[in-house]
Amino acid sequence: MSLAVQHSATADLARSAEERARIAQSEAFSALLPQGDAKVIRSTNSINLATFGFSLPGLPPVIGPFNVIDGQIVAAAQIFNLAALRHYQALRAGANAGRYAVQQAENELAAAAGRLYVLVQRADAQVASREADVKLFQQLAKVSNDEFEAGTGTRLDVAQANVQLARARSALLSAQNDRQSAQIALLRAIGANQSSELVLAETLAAPAPPATDAAIASARERRPELKQFAEQEKAAQLALSAARSRYLPALALDFQGDISGNRTNDLHSSRTIAAVASVPLFRTDIRANVERAKLELEDVRVRRSSVEADIEQQVRTSLLTMQNAEARVDVAAENVKVAEEALQIARDRRSAGYGSPVEVDRAEDTYRQAHEDLIAARADAAAAWIEAQRAMGTLVIPTEGPR
Repeated sequence: MSLAVQHSATADLARSAEERARIAQSEAFSALLPQGDAKVIRSTNSINLATFGFSLPGLPPVIGPFNVIDGQIVAAAQIFNLAALRHYQALRAGANAGRYAVQQAENELAAAAGRLYVLVQRADAQVASREADVKLFQQLAKVSNDEFEAGTGTRLDVAQANVQLARARSALLSAQNDRQSAQIALLRAIGANQSSELVLAETLAAPAPPATDAAIASARERRPELKQFAEQEKAAQLALSAARSRYLPALALDFQGDISGNRTNDLHSSRTIAAVASVPLFRTDIRANVERAKLELEDVRVRRSSVEADIEQQVRTSLLTMQNAEARVDVAAENVKVAEEALQIARDRRSAGYGSPVEVDRAEDTYRQAHEDLIAARADAAAAWIEAQRAMGTLVIPTEGPR
């Protein structure tokens, strides 16, 4: 599962989205820091005095051209700007929500990889079962042929045994093809070479399902979707506060230093230091932004409530599926025992001359189907366990929390 998380394009895209959110957070924080610029200008100018309503005796209306050398340093610092601060805090909460979005993607990818693992495990079990069937029907075909040659069997018995053997071999080929397809899908999911040989390190077994209340509590505490919506709601609240804070005065400090002259040997310095207080008097866009932020906050709360209900439903459904799968495994295991016993009885009756080939044939079909049902039930139980872990948020351990 960890390999699937590491080598998935979906997880990489989620991490990229998280990084973009952090870049936006960094930009908002930079707006709160002092800003400074420096520049040097050398220009050649001419001035039309008539433009400004001047007419000086003895001078032409256009003065110049003359040279100007000008060096400037401009700095500005936010002293109090609550709207900018709240905007930064909202983006920081949004970046945290992005971290939980990555965890959600990882949880879904791990669940998908787990399901593929179960499919490979099931395919391996089917191949092993059908290989055993082939060996069994090879022996039965040999017994039928020996009985026919000894005069105690019929050609029909031999034909039926050969039909069972041919069906077993066909079923084995189908199982081997299914296993190869499942292995390729799992290798693709974990980012491995699809031509590699895959050997399962362990067999997934479904433990007993946890108590419903404990499972729901675990999901509410650990599911990254809920943590993501909590951060999104926090971000929406801060965005609303930022929109409202634009009604408040903002205080800034500006500085401009200038050194200028006609030539480098007659440069003189000047400066401007200003405290700037600004307050909006008539800004219709502020009210629109506030209303938009209110709607966004309400939308987040509605989505969060809906997701909470969906997650509780997923937990309850997955636990019921686990319980049902466990019951199916017990029933399937019992059916295997019954089918094995029935097959043995049918063979004994056939050997004693009481049973018919049809009876043995039906018992063999029942035996084979019972094993197939047991394999399917065990695979479904393992898949149900993976789904329950996904629903409770315990399938993947987060590698890093929000910063």
